[in-house]
This record gives sequence, structure tokens and C-alpha cells, in this order.
Amino acid sequence: MIKRKRYLHRGIEYIFRWNDRNHEKLKISSDNSTLIKLWNFFERVKKGDIPNNLFNDYSVPRVSQFKLTNIHPKFINSLRTKLIRQGKIKVLKDDSKYSKMAQVAENNLKGVNIKTNHENILNNILINDPESLAIEVPIWNRGQYGPLTGHIDLIQANGDTIKVIDYKPEKRFLRSLPQVAMYGFLLKKLFRVAKLRCISFNSKEAWEYDPEILMTDLKEFLNSHGIKEIEWEKFLL
Repeated sequence: MIKRKRYLHRGIEYIFRWNDRNHEKLKISSDNSTLIKLWNFFERVKKGDIPNNLFNDYSVPRVSQFKLTNIHPKFINSLRTKLIRQGKIKVLKDDSKYSKMAQVAENNLKGVNIKTNHENILNNILINDPESLAIEVPIWNRGQYGPLTGHIDLIQANGDTIKVIDYKPEKRFLRSLPQVAMYGFLLKKLFRVAKLRCISFNSKEAWEYDPEILMTDLKEFLNSHGIKEIEWEKFLL
């Protein structure tokens, strides 16, 4: 049921896992053409057909570097409140399926190091949630401004919607929103995904949002506080 491929990128182990049984069922029950494209892509990843030289090049930026840093917490809190009030971020409380699965895994893994905990929570969701396709998915883009690499925690599908999901035990969702949103933009670009949502979660809550807020609301926020605009979109060209 689960196909695996181990990668070592910059000395860190990433184990790509693909629930091809879930994927096959979702392909059959949906007219989402992206699922076929992702199937072909996952086959490549499973065979090791990815540019490992880029992933191991320390000069190549990683998506995980895209974060809101050096900003006072009160401004971050203000932005969070605004986005939630405007409905641009939907807050899913601890009874969401993502938080429930994280709760179970965290209770069973007390005392286990953070990386192992992280892997087990994602693997648990991959096995038990029928919407789950793959975890630790390598993603990259060779743009005109240079390459970019990353690893997506979890990809799911629900009808004609693809979900990019990231487990954030440290609870700092908004600061890491640029990272998760960029994963979403990369998938949209590479596989022409029409409908995509991003979800950041931990055992207490989950946030759901459209990655577009990275290029609109977050840019406006940075400009309003005199912070140099981060040219995230150049990595998509």
C-alpha cells in the first residue's frame, strides 16, 4: 500500500512515502486530471528520478527559508486577527481531523525526538486518511532567477481540490505561511492545479487558506511596515 524512497539531502534523511492505493481510488472516483499528473510524478520520485544535485547544493535556496522573520509579535498577531476576521484564514479547532490525528500520535510518542514525532504523525495520516496521497514530497523549480527546492509534508486530494498540508508543532503558523503557500504555488505551476488549498496544523488547531494571500495580503502587510518586499514570485518564473 505504501511505496517508499529514501533520500539524503544536505545530510538530512527524507523518506518519500506514497499511498498508491488511496491515489488509485481517488483517480477512479474523481475527474481531477491533476491526480493523473501527480501519479506520474510520484512514479518518478519513487524511481529516484529527481535532481538530487540541486537538493544537495547549499547555494540553492530552500522553500523552508521563506518565513516572516524579524517582525514584532504584536504586528504578527494583528495580521493574524485581520486575516481570520476577513475569512481569508479559516481556523479549524482541535476537533479537526488533522489535529485529532496529531493528538493521538503525540500521546503515543511522548519523549520521542521532534523529527521522529513529525515523521510518525505524517505517516499516520498517510495510512489512515483516505484523502492522503504522499508525504515528504520533493519539489523543485528551475526558474529564470535560479532553482528552488523543498519537501512538502503532505499532499491530499478532495474531489477537484488538491491540499498542501504542513505540520507545525511549534504553533507559529503565520510566520511559516510563506513556506507553505509557496509549496502551493509550485504545485499549481508545475501541474496546472486549478483548485488548491493550504493547511497548517498541529494538535491544537489548524489553519486553512488560499496560497494567494502570500502575494496580496502578506505583501501589503510588509510594505505597510516598511519592510522590504520579498520577491517570492520571482522563484515561480
